[in-house]
Amino acid sequence: MPYPVTFPLPTLSNPGVSLFMMRSSARFAAWLAAKLAVSAGVVLLLWWLVVQLMPPAPKGLLSGSPRLTHDLPFTLIVGGFVLLACGLMWLIILDQRYRCRICVRRLRMPQTEGRYSSVLLGGIPYTEYICTYGHGKLYVPEFRASYATTRWTHYESLWDDLMRAETAETIDR
Repeated sequence: MPYPVTFPLPTLSNPGVSLFMMRSSARFAAWLAAKLAVSAGVVLLLWWLVVQLMPPAPKGLLSGSPRLTHDLPFTLIVGGFVLLACGLMWLIILDQRYRCRICVRRLRMPQTEGRYSSVLLGGIPYTEYICTYGHGKLYVPEFRASYATTRWTHYESLWDDLMRAETAETIDR
């Protein structure tokens, strides 16, 4: 059985990346885009609802000035929506980080290895998450270092390996 290979991000200029990997990374990106679009729609819908319920802009001496810096309730609501939008984006990216790059399902079975007391000798502690369908694993270091980055390791199809082994077994008989 061939050893698993750690793939770089698939691009058209990289001839070593298969068409299957490019299609699966397109699915991964499309899932991220769909989640971002839904969250943008939710934030815009909430913004429209709040604008409909807010009192009108102040009149008199402040009527020509920008509303954001001179109207405290409006400024607080805008700040809250900025925090809401940034929080939703952070949650979406965090969720996307722990998904399989092939089938876009959540990665399961975290396996933590390494010790903080033996960082110099044994490497830094890390957690590995695997795709339950055998597509690959995600290596996540426990703390940031210049030499330890999050990596996705793609495995060839588990079923292809089993079928090849079964075919070789029938040929040997």
